[in-house]
Amino acid sequence: MDRETRSQKVSPDKVNAEKESLTSIDKALIILETLGSDPYEYKVQALAQKTGFNRSTVYRMLRTLESHHLVVYESETDRYKIGPGMYHIGATYLYNHNYSNKIQDILSEISDITKESVGMAVKDGDKIISIFEIEVHQPMKLNDVPGRYFTVNKGNYGKCIMAYQDPEYIDRFLDTQTFEKTCPRTLTEKEELLEEYSRIRAQGYSESIDELGIDILGAGVPLFDKRGKIKACVAVAFFRDDGWEEKLVNIRNILLSYKKELEKYLP
Repeated sequence: MDRETRSQKVSPDKVNAEKESLTSIDKALIILETLGSDPYEYKVQALAQKTGFNRSTVYRMLRTLESHHLVVYESETDRYKIGPGMYHIGATYLYNHNYSNKIQDILSEISDITKESVGMAVKDGDKIISIFEIEVHQPMKLNDVPGRYFTVNKGNYGKCIMAYQDPEYIDRFLDTQTFEKTCPRTLTEKEELLEEYSRIRAQGYSESIDELGIDILGAGVPLFDKRGKIKACVAVAFFRDDGWEEKLVNIRNILLSYKKELEKYLP
C-alpha cells in the first residue's frame, strides 16, 4: 500500500535518518508519487512540506523531472503537476498488458446510461490501481483519475478485488496493514473486512456507502479472465440524492449486465 494508506508511529530521529539515506532517484520518485495524489498540482513549498524535503532539493528534483517531461510547470498558478512523459509511461503499461480500447468504449456506454462516473481498476503486485475512469460532466465531481491507488478496506475497487484473492494471501496481507477510519463506515478491523469479503463473494458484487466520503455511494462488479481468476473491478460511483437506494440497485444490475461483455476484452 502507499505511504498515505498506513498509519504508523515512527520516531522523528528514524524519519530523519531514512530521509538522509534516500538517493536522488528515491526523492524524485517520492515527488512524482506526491504529484499523483490529490490535489494533483503543488507549489514548491507545498511539496516540500508534504515530502519533508527542503525547498532547494524539491526545486532541483522538479527541474530535472521537467527536463524529461515527467512534470510540467504552470506559470499562471505557480504549480507543478504530472507531465506528458508520465502519460506515455502509463499508456505503455496499458499496451504491455493488452487492455483493449473496447473496454473504454463500454465504460463510456455505461456512463451514458447511468449518467454517473464509471471506471475500472486492476491489481498489480500488492497495488490496486485505477486504469480507466470516465467522469461525468456534472457540477459535483468525484475526481477519480487513472493511476490512482486504492486501499482494500473501503470503496468498491479495493474490497471487490481483494475479496477474490487467495484466502491465505488475504489473511497474510491484512496482518501487515493498519487502516485509518476516514469516514464513519470505513472498515478498519481485520475481522470486519473478512466478513465483508465473504459477503461480496456470496452476492457477486460490492457496494460502498459512505466509506470514501459522506454521501459518496457506489457499486462494483468483479471481472474474471478466461482462467476464472479475478482480473479487475468495474464500478460506478455517485452522490447521494433522493431515491438513492433504488438507484444503487439499478446501477448494480446495469454493471452485472455488462460483466460478460467486459470480460471478453480482458487480457
